[in-house]
Amino acid sequence: MKSPITTLLLLAASSLALRAQAPGVPIEEPGDQNGSAEMIAKASALREEGKLVDASRIKELIEKPVPEKIALPPAKSIPLSREGVYEFSRQSRVRVGWYFLCHKCNHWHTRLAGGYPLTEDGVIATCHHVVKPEDDMREGYLIVVDAGGNVTPVTSIIADNVELDICLLRASGGKFNAMALNDAVRPGDAAYCLSDPFGINGYFSEGMVNRFYRRPEGQGSPDERLRLHVSTDWAPGSSGSPVLDECGNVIGHVSTISAMSDPRNQAAGNPDQPRRGETQMVLHEASPARGVLQMIRTAAESFEHSTAEPVASSEPPREPEIPVVPSEEAPTESKDP
Repeated sequence: MKSPITTLLLLAASSLALRAQAPGVPIEEPGDQNGSAEMIAKASALREEGKLVDASRIKELIEKPVPEKIALPPAKSIPLSREGVYEFSRQSRVRVGWYFLCHKCNHWHTRLAGGYPLTEDGVIATCHHVVKPEDDMREGYLIVVDAGGNVTPVTSIIADNVELDICLLRASGGKFNAMALNDAVRPGDAAYCLSDPFGINGYFSEGMVNRFYRRPEGQGSPDERLRLHVSTDWAPGSSGSPVLDECGNVIGHVSTISAMSDPRNQAAGNPDQPRRGETQMVLHEASPARGVLQMIRTAAESFEHSTAEPVASSEPPREPEIPVVPSEEAPTESKDP
């Protein structure tokens, strides 16, 4: 016969096992590559109201963006717990991608990746390759979906850079939780990422900054070739998702993933020698926050040139400043990696 204490312990363990997650923690539903019925219904309503911009116009805007001056929030300086970074990521995250008709059926689909809001009024950053229209669409519209499942149309492209794999876009009609940028990070600093790899919703991973490097020559200017490797996990479907530091600042966003293998055959009689094609490590490449800041400066300069009246002056042009929202916290200084 079990003692009362033993019975209580068993009941407590059973209760914990049934609940599993802490109070308030969401249980993620299985991913749906074709999009939820609710999301597609919201996008369809916007299309019927004429609020969506089609793929042909998005393509034109990528080639000839409409620049704006962007007021950024300053970088945060107060560290968060891991749980705090996760909660901030979950509340602030957005997904960016296409609501479209394919060539195979008459049903509407969605193909979404990651992104992050730079302002409350809808300046969103993501990858160039996320917004680039694909040939598998016979009709398509670029949309942004926030953490609450609200669908917002992308109405303009502010700046785009293929080499940096960065696109700044304007989503009109929504309200977002702006995320600050920080380009003053070093190898060893924490790196967190919340994304949907292979449609696995809400996957949160922790790693660190591994190194800064430049991609090979012939792939843009030295500034455009700057990248960072982090050990945080992601996979296809994560593109454009923000990589955060311990304070919740964006230090870059997901760009590519590469499986590294040894091309040599396994040495005879040596089981420790890897076989040809066997993956030995995976490299996670992020487009840095510095590239986003560079594009914001360029957009501000282009905007000023496009709106300024011609004035005769002998003074040299000034480097445009990035306006910031006033805050009690001081922005983090930028330093070369």
